[in-house]
Amino acid sequence: MQYGVFITGTDTGVGKTLVSAALALHLKKRGLTVGVMKPIETGVSAGREARSDAARLQSIIESEETLGAIRPYSFELPVAPLTAAQMEGRSINPGTISKIYRLLSSRYECMVVEGVGGIQVPIAHGNNVLNLIKHLRLPVVVVGRAGLGGINHALLTIEALGRQKIRMIALVLNRTHPVRSTLARVQERSTLEILRKQSGVPVLGPLPYEPGLPSRFRPAVTHLARSAALKNLAKLVLRPARQSH
Repeated sequence: MQYGVFITGTDTGVGKTLVSAALALHLKKRGLTVGVMKPIETGVSAGREARSDAARLQSIIESEETLGAIRPYSFELPVAPLTAAQMEGRSINPGTISKIYRLLSSRYECMVVEGVGGIQVPIAHGNNVLNLIKHLRLPVVVVGRAGLGGINHALLTIEALGRQKIRMIALVLNRTHPVRSTLARVQERSTLEILRKQSGVPVLGPLPYEPGLPSRFRPAVTHLARSAALKNLAKLVLRPARQSH
């Protein structure tokens, strides 16, 4: 593996899967071999497996890997992974995730790994998503909200990553709601301007609002994968490894 990236979010429901899938598809269309992982996923039921994040990632790049490899841990209850595991009498072992990640990364030129929730979400006693990122030794892309509330969540996430000396590739701002009013446009512009000045990392977006998700997931990802924002994100993801040679 030459390239790897961990996609995390400032919160749940900010568009991590959309960005992860679009980035993976974009890299594949550039001619790279791409592997995907969603190491932990909650809220997965047998009847809705095809709509799970891991299944979507698997499908979008037509991966030949099994869901068990792409997603080592899945739980039915839509709560924090630590609680979901406890409710099923199970536990999450970051070492197991690392072993599977190393196996997959040996097969591909690039790995796109999607996290669960935000970086402080607990996955096991004494371990959270931040610890998992450190364990995997991956640089990070943070997906956040483009509108009101986006500033605080993004800066707190970036600060926490910086304290752990984890390299950040970019902050990607996503429209999670349509921007219909003058006030909403002012709020979005304010969020963008302040984060570009204060975050200390490249800020991309805002990505266009995608109505009808998750039923329109594939066309939304295909459209996003062709966008200027994803082209710029891919350049940033690929740049460090090229400079190191």
